[in-house]
Amino acid sequence: MKRVYIKVVLLAAFVTGVFSSCSDFLEEVNRNDVTADNFYKTAEGMEGIVNACYAPTRIWYGKVIGHLLTEAGTDEMLYGNTAGNTYPHYSYNALMQGANTNGTGLYFVWKSFYKGINACNTAIERLPESPLADNLKAVREGEARFLRAFYYYHLVETFGPIPLRLKETVAPEVMATRAPVDDVYKQIIEDLTIAFNNLNGKVAPEGGRVTQPAVAAMLARVYLTRNDNENALLYAKKVINDYGFALNSSYKDLWDIENSSGSTNKEVIWFVNYAANNTFNDYGRYDDLGYFWLWEGGNHSHLLYLPFFVGLKGYTGTLETGRALLQYMPSKYLLDLYDETKDARYKGSFRTAWFANDPKTLPDGMTLGDTVVVVSKESLSEEQKASKPYTVYDINDIYEPNGVPKEPRWRYHALWKFHDPSRSTVNVVESKRDVFVFRLAEMYLIAAEASMKLGKNGEAADFVNKVRERAALPGKVDAMMVQASDMNIDFILDERARELAGEQLRWFDLKRTGKLVERVKLYNPDAAPNIQDYHLLRPIPQIEIDVLENKAEFKQNVGYN
Repeated sequence: MKRVYIKVVLLAAFVTGVFSSCSDFLEEVNRNDVTADNFYKTAEGMEGIVNACYAPTRIWYGKVIGHLLTEAGTDEMLYGNTAGNTYPHYSYNALMQGANTNGTGLYFVWKSFYKGINACNTAIERLPESPLADNLKAVREGEARFLRAFYYYHLVETFGPIPLRLKETVAPEVMATRAPVDDVYKQIIEDLTIAFNNLNGKVAPEGGRVTQPAVAAMLARVYLTRNDNENALLYAKKVINDYGFALNSSYKDLWDIENSSGSTNKEVIWFVNYAANNTFNDYGRYDDLGYFWLWEGGNHSHLLYLPFFVGLKGYTGTLETGRALLQYMPSKYLLDLYDETKDARYKGSFRTAWFANDPKTLPDGMTLGDTVVVVSKESLSEEQKASKPYTVYDINDIYEPNGVPKEPRWRYHALWKFHDPSRSTVNVVESKRDVFVFRLAEMYLIAAEASMKLGKNGEAADFVNKVRERAALPGKVDAMMVQASDMNIDFILDERARELAGEQLRWFDLKRTGKLVERVKLYNPDAAPNIQDYHLLRPIPQIEIDVLENKAEFKQNVGYN
């Protein structure tokens, strides 16, 4: 099937682009003699600015920044050997560096998402006067409003009260006010409601275009965040029942590279698209933002959670084993959540064995394809390990009894669900794998959480069991079923971790449920010594405050002064 990608290029002060298939030829057009005002009065220009609205999704989903701000510093993930004690582990100095250093996490997110919001504002304002057909105007407005809401959701959850800009910005602004969180969410819900109505009937998420079920999924997530559980349940059930999505029959197959296109994976509601051809991945190089975090483009998730076993005889890093960046390793808590005797998600999520692939260093008695190393979440005796013809790292080799990883942090379970063996060589960092932003399993879990909060524990258990039925090993469905009495917020969070580990949701989950500080202190020994209640918000980049003429009124978040 022909895949469709979003390609973005720069035009004047805005980012614009065209949807192109991977077989299209990239034609560079000199726009230097065309003003933005004139260009946006054309159909090509209007399509370009709407496409530009999508661009910042690629700095968050599938990139180091997004994983840093959503997975690191939670109960799921500890830092690996190359990440160090970085700012999601709640060091004041590191947090402020991330907020104020050009090209780094928080500053980059702030600047990029507001650029995306301005593109959305431009599209929404200019669409009524564009030459597009009326029905297409409605669709494009729906896309732009969804994306504006999408960026504001990430910003308001990350920073709290923020500037609420709803008009196109064409010149620098030196005055700003922080809109209350309630006002930001009111606008988010208004935008999503308009988008939902405008996108009526458009279902297939070709090329990562926003569709009505994507809006419904976002509304379910937003309403759950706002503790409006009736509406969260309403929209989650709408996604479950109305659009023909279905859970993949196998959790492992869900992540197979052959199923990595969001356009064809039946479980995926909306995705951020990537291509093997990096021409179609470029976000646009902004000199004022830096580019380190983006690297060469593409999806980088496959790099972030891999261990390093190079140096063991008979083994070397290859395309099949992946390129290990050693950024994050699973917490002992996360591993202990899985009962691998009945739950297929353990082996569907993690790789625990590696095989001989280097004839140059193959030891006597070992042949290519033999097991070289195994990591285990069990505690094994020295005699048990010595009896194996391969190296074994058991749970006590990887972690101290209190869950602190043993140094160096490079031998551990690999979160494998983002693996991409289709790259051209082992050193290629960009992956064609689409990032699944919303998938059906999350809707079942949102429905379960909302139902539980509404006192419908039996219904909540039914929703959870739909997910667990797919997760069960053959013959273990009954053993995987849960009851109404099992339903509480800690169980829901545990189940979300089993199903959604690494999918850039965890920090939001813990914040939403009021469990961030509690669970980090319990399960993340890297972050536990530093985390405080005020870490429910991140620091606003001080350099953004310093340029304001009303900086005395635009206060930094508590704890970061």
